[in-house]
Amino acid sequence: MKSAPRTAALVTGAVVVLVAPVAALKALGDPADPRISVGAPAPATLLPGDVRDTTGRMIANAVWTGLVAYDPATGAPAGAAAESVTSGDRRVWTVRLRPGGVFSDGSPVTARSFTGAWTAVLREGWAGARLIADVARVKGAGHPRPDGVDGLKVTGDRTFEVTLDRPLSGFPALLGDPAFFPMPEGVLRSRDWASYARSPVGNGPMRIAARAGGEVVLRRPGGGRDVVVRAMPDAARQYTAAENGDLDVATLVPPARHGSMDADFGGRHLAVPGRTVTYLVFPGWARRLSSPTARTALSMAVDRSAVTEGVLGHQYSPADSLVAPGILPGHRQGQCRLCVHDTRAAAAALKDAGGLPGPLSLWYQAGAGDDAWVRAVAGQLHGGLGLDARPRPVPDLRGALARREVDGPFAVHATAAYPAPVASLASLLDAAPALPADGSVTGLLAEAREAGTAEDGVIPARLAESALLRDMPAMPLWSAHDHLVWSGRVRGVTADAFTGLRLDRLSVED
Repeated sequence: MKSAPRTAALVTGAVVVLVAPVAALKALGDPADPRISVGAPAPATLLPGDVRDTTGRMIANAVWTGLVAYDPATGAPAGAAAESVTSGDRRVWTVRLRPGGVFSDGSPVTARSFTGAWTAVLREGWAGARLIADVARVKGAGHPRPDGVDGLKVTGDRTFEVTLDRPLSGFPALLGDPAFFPMPEGVLRSRDWASYARSPVGNGPMRIAARAGGEVVLRRPGGGRDVVVRAMPDAARQYTAAENGDLDVATLVPPARHGSMDADFGGRHLAVPGRTVTYLVFPGWARRLSSPTARTALSMAVDRSAVTEGVLGHQYSPADSLVAPGILPGHRQGQCRLCVHDTRAAAAALKDAGGLPGPLSLWYQAGAGDDAWVRAVAGQLHGGLGLDARPRPVPDLRGALARREVDGPFAVHATAAYPAPVASLASLLDAAPALPADGSVTGLLAEAREAGTAEDGVIPARLAESALLRDMPAMPLWSAHDHLVWSGRVRGVTADAFTGLRLDRLSVED
């Protein structure tokens, strides 16, 4: 009989032991803060036309709905705020909006919401002005009038006309960029951009409910859990917080944890191919580098994987084509066979080309964060080919190029403006005016840009890429990519190179 109290105590203890883990799991799965939390560096601004970083782009694509949106699986643009974007000559485009569009403050989305916003971007010189003036080349964008832009004409409450300086088949695909997002009439009249940037009003699936203490809180008007974007620039802190269940999605992964993502998160991690490629470009006036054989020798001598896994900390992927891997429509993997590291073949090719005696300077913009990888590449060229390769940082690389002072390969970072192969190749040529491309390449790119449809432009763009890879006037090195890891309770993690993490698609398992 004396054992009865003891037995009861043991049973009670067992119940406590069993209940404690259940309570702990419940606390983990249903935290005191029910919001979905995302860690990211703080955005530079929330003005859509001035977005210039990944966090700003991510938030903008939740707060606004552009004329088109990108399919995360295919990268293809599809109508969003626009009912149609049509043209008979790829130069004059008619945009018709879907009926019933409203901003989160209840004001209507009209044609002027877009044309007025684009005019403001140009007039204020925001980051998006380059896309409107230099990529789309809207007529008169370089000299906007006080009352508008020559190439923008409102033809109805829901329709407007855009005239470009030259045909551009990719114009509809370009319209998904935040540079082309709308703004309410009241803001366009007041021009109080500072107040608007603090608490912007958009027409998207989410609205900004609060912004304080390094947090941006996004709310779904139709209901559902809020999403809070927390300013966490430190990758290690983000990763640990997600691992511990204190953060739902981390948008940065520290180099030291790259190899353990699968062990730490199972299948809950994702690498998002990017749209920016780093190249070494050979100036057309450098006669000692005019031989394609010598240029291909340098390309084969670079061990891209060693650099991306070393000094670049797994934040980049080795390039295997000239086109960024985030360009899903029309991108081809493995096009750059001469990007494969082969020291023996590189040495033989350099010998056939007559060698490269004397110093070989690798030019790059000082202060742009390129020092470590340029030193690594110089070391590989020295170790593999015996070249006297020397890093050459300069305070004004563009000025040195204009004065033709650059006598060796120079670093270029080129970002595609929209998802098409021609956009990636055109950004390379625009960023590297000294690139020795022949007329056939520029002709093919013009054909791709002016094709009847975006699909028709893929073949000439591929031919241009093949021609460039054959002569190697620019050797692709690597492309940036984003990392995502997330907790077990979150669902719907989706991202692409042009939109970033889709905040409006995040949910939790109830």
